[in-house]
Formats: sequence, structure tokens, C-alpha cells
Amino acid sequence: MLEKTARELPQKEAIILGSRRVSYQELDETSNRVANALMGLGMKRGDHIAILQSDSPEWLTGYFGITKAGGVVVVLNSRLKASELNFLLRDSDSKILITEKTFSQVLSSILPTMPFLKHTIEVDGDVYKETVGNSSSASPVVEIKDEDEATIIYVAGMSGKPKGVVHTHASITSAFPTVSEGLEQKEEDIIINPIPLSSALSLIVATQASFMKGSTLVIVPRFTPRAILETVEKKRGTILYGVPAMHNALATLDEEILARYDLSSLKMAVTAGAKSIPDLLKRFEDKLSLTLCEMYGLTEYFIISMGTLRNRKLGTAGKPIGDVKIIDDSEKEVPQGMVGKVIAKGPYMMKGYYKMPQVTAQVIKDGYFHTGNSARIDEDGYLSIVEEESLTIVTSAGINISATEVENVLLEHPSIAEAALVGIPNRLKGQIPTAFIVLKEGKGATERDIRSFCRQRLADFKLPRRINFVDNLPKTGSGEIDRKQIREKQRR
Repeated sequence: MLEKTARELPQKEAIILGSRRVSYQELDETSNRVANALMGLGMKRGDHIAILQSDSPEWLTGYFGITKAGGVVVVLNSRLKASELNFLLRDSDSKILITEKTFSQVLSSILPTMPFLKHTIEVDGDVYKETVGNSSSASPVVEIKDEDEATIIYVAGMSGKPKGVVHTHASITSAFPTVSEGLEQKEEDIIINPIPLSSALSLIVATQASFMKGSTLVIVPRFTPRAILETVEKKRGTILYGVPAMHNALATLDEEILARYDLSSLKMAVTAGAKSIPDLLKRFEDKLSLTLCEMYGLTEYFIISMGTLRNRKLGTAGKPIGDVKIIDDSEKEVPQGMVGKVIAKGPYMMKGYYKMPQVTAQVIKDGYFHTGNSARIDEDGYLSIVEEESLTIVTSAGINISATEVENVLLEHPSIAEAALVGIPNRLKGQIPTAFIVLKEGKGATERDIRSFCRQRLADFKLPRRINFVDNLPKTGSGEIDRKQIREKQRR
């Protein structure tokens, strides 16, 4: 896909980051150099190569370089802490790690214990520059098949153990035409993308679908409303990607602030990753004079439904794409308008969870992926997600947090007897991760103590935003903590 676009549009800008501009030819040739350099280090077809970097052109040349060499890209979130990275690097069986000097401190405590990791390469180091610079820019001769594994992206697991979602070349590339056709994306489009590249929404939908069309991707490394407005004005952005929290922040800006920027080039925005608020979406559309399209998908199954440029309904996730059903607990399809669980069958589905065949078998049955999400399809055929209590908390930023993983860390604290992490609904902020804690008899701890304890063990986005000390936690008949009851009490 990349080579085809590079042949047709060699001098067209593929990536912009600040003042940096990378053409399709440069992206193609540099990723060839990376591929050949990796093969020179002994990388074999099918090897797992991890990326831990800030969002940058080097992130993407590494991604395509690994892919061209026949490798499997292990995508690591740059906000993870040492203990989390330790688990993922081991679980993924990564043989090479491509990173940068920014992460040297967090990696220093774990790399010496990883004999299986044969090379750690820093893209801003002299060795990388020399090795890649001296490698051939010719496309490596590696046989790659549609069904070959291409990427592993980790998601939160209900048990507290992250799950590696394995996608093939076929499942990834199948999403590109669906997205670009639905958005009527063109070569001339300038894509503004503030979503981290470690997200499937960013890497697969926003980035690679754009490369297929020959559009230009503008990376915004850190979201702020001002950064978005300035980037749209300076780069003449036409399509803005984001998650509800980002669009909510823009929707609530004063008119006088928006009036300071020339946003006339912006024609469309895309939102996905979490449930949206219809009236805020309408305000966002009206204030920025654009069309907003909503998508629903998961890392495991990229596109389940989608609002297109000419067929959308605000407050819904658009119409189902392909074979999508809403079923009840007996796995029978429910009548239209009724709430049930979403299942889907199509080319966008993962191959499975890495080294977790039993868990894979629980979610892929008879060719259908069982999302676990509740939804309804209305009389016009539009799909709407229905929020419910879950062991996975989804923030308005579209980030999934495993309640169990955080609870397990809390229970390591010497003063905590019981702990529950619950997503408390908030109109603007989605589900706010809130910890409810019962202290051991005779023990004491403050919010500050617990935050500090968690911060050493968890990525910042997993930290409880609120901490409540309680005398006891409600239990179900089987003796398990009743999260639903905790959540309902907070709503009163």
C-alpha cells in the first residue's frame, strides 16, 4: 500500500510534525532502510519487534520498516511504567525494541533482566543513524501473505492481565477503503490527528487509511484546544480526528476564542473510542461549521458501524458495516429497537489474542466476534451504544482501563483491606475512574499516600481520579463486590 502511494505521489507530503515534512518517497525509502537494517541485525520473518516511542515520523518509519521485513509490530503505549512494560515485552516475546532516549530511565531497571531481547535501538542515537543511514533504500525481498500476522496491540483485560490483539495484513488493510469511502477522503485532504499512534483508531483508521489515499497526516503530539486550532489554521486541515473528550473541549470554547482562528478549511471531524453526547456534538458541528461522523469499533474489530459523510445521525455510531447482529443472553437476535449484545462478522476482525486461545474462543464463536458491548439499532437502522456497568472502564478519551488491574495494585498497599474501581458517569468526562477503599483495622492511609503508591506502579491514565474511603463495600449474593450498586449510589 505504501509503495503504491509512493510510486504515484513521490513528492507529496505524507507526514507533517511541526516544521518537519516527510514525503511519501522519503517515508517509503527510509522504512526500507529500517527493514534492511533490522534484517542485518538478524531479524527473521515473523519475529516480534516492539516500538516504544513518542509520536513522530520515526515511529511510522519503524512501523513500516518492521512490516516490510516481515516482522510483527508490537505496539507499546508510551505512557506505561516499568512494571507494565516489563510484562508486555515478556508476554509479546519481542526480540528487538525500537525506542528513544526519553525512555532510557524507565527501561533501565528491566532491560538487564531480558536476555530474549537481543537488541534495543534508540532512534535518536548514533548507532541507529549510522546503521539505518548505511542500509539500502531498496525494498527488501520478503514474501508476505495476507494471512501473515502484522501487528499486536495490547488492550485491558477483565482479569487485570493485558491481552495482545493480533491482526493480520488482511484485517488491517480491509479497513482502509471502508473508512476513506465513507468519509469521501481525497488525496488533497489534510488530516489533523491528535490521537496517539499506539491507538488502533489512530494507527489503522486515521493514519494508514490516509496513506492509502495519498492524503497528508499532521501529527499533533499533545492535545490542547489551542494546539488543534493553531494546527488547523496553519496547515489548512480538512479532516479532524478525535475522541469525545477532545471534541467536547472544542465544543465548549467561547465563540470569541474560535473567531481568532481561520478554520474555514475544516470540513469534517471524526469521533470514536467512547460514547458521545448528542447536544455537545451538535454544538461542536455548529461552532466549527463542519460535519461530524461517528464510528464504533474496537481494537479487536476495527469498524462495526460508521456514520458517513452522507449518511449519519448524531448521537448514534452510524449504521452497521457488514454482518452485525444484536443478540440476547441465549444468543438469539433481538427485535429492532431492543437492547442486546453486539456481535459482528467481517474482514476487520482480529486473528485472536496472543497466546490466549481459551480467551479467544470465548469471544470468537461461529465466526462472529462477541464485543460484550450493549447496543440497540433504531427504526432507521442506526446503532447506539448503551452504557452499562463493566469491569472495563471507558473514559471520554476513549481509553480502556481494567478495573481488576487497578484493584490488584491497590490491594498490594499494606493498609488496604478491600478495593473497588468503578467508572462513575460524568457528562463531559465520560466514566471517571473512582476508587472505593476499605482500610484494614488499625491502619491508616491518605489519598496522597495511595496516589503515590499507585503512580509508581501504574501508567498515569490508569490512576484513580477520585478516592473514597468507606467502611464497607456492598456484596452480591455470591460474595463478590457489587460494582453496580456502588455506581447507582453515586448517581443519586
